[in-house]
Amino acid sequence: MVEFAKNFINVGFLRLFRAARLVKLLRQGYTIRILLWTFVQSFKALPYVILLIAMLFFIYTIIGMQIFGNIEFNPETEYNRHVNFQTFAAGIMVLFRCATGEAWPSIMLACEAGKRCDERNHKYNLTSGKILDPEKTCGSSMSYVYFVSFIFLCSFLMLNLFVAVIMDNFDYLTRDSSILGAHHLDEFIRIWAEYDP
Repeated sequence: MVEFAKNFINVGFLRLFRAARLVKLLRQGYTIRILLWTFVQSFKALPYVILLIAMLFFIYTIIGMQIFGNIEFNPETEYNRHVNFQTFAAGIMVLFRCATGEAWPSIMLACEAGKRCDERNHKYNLTSGKILDPEKTCGSSMSYVYFVSFIFLCSFLMLNLFVAVIMDNFDYLTRDSSILGAHHLDEFIRIWAEYDP
């Protein structure tokens, strides 16, 4: 019975409750409280930024599916069965990979004009079964504009907007409350006018 209890119940998971010490630390640390409160306050504006980024990904995925969805997989290049624009989900994953900066120039070059088309996209003669346009190529010279504009918009603008929301809330929460504002001056003028009409 003791052997069964040893194997069945592992009390090591109770070590997770050590993390409760962080709550005690949060009560004492003013700076940590400010940082956490910054993130909590940022959650109000972050959904709008996330929605904007999602719209950018959606638009670029649809464009990518139209322009690069017919390219044949080539295991020697970055355009293969894992990285392609043939489905919406695969296109989103390609753009996410590009947004993180992973091999986006290689993907861009694998999508340029002159690549072989996928067999499913050829037109066939119904009687003979021969391909009508065997020399047809896929890809587009617009791959340069497509990928560079996506990297510029996503990496340099959208992610910085994401960080700017957090920094703005941090600045707002750490602003010194002892600084005199316009309402202090108005109060001073009102009280001074009582004693010196």
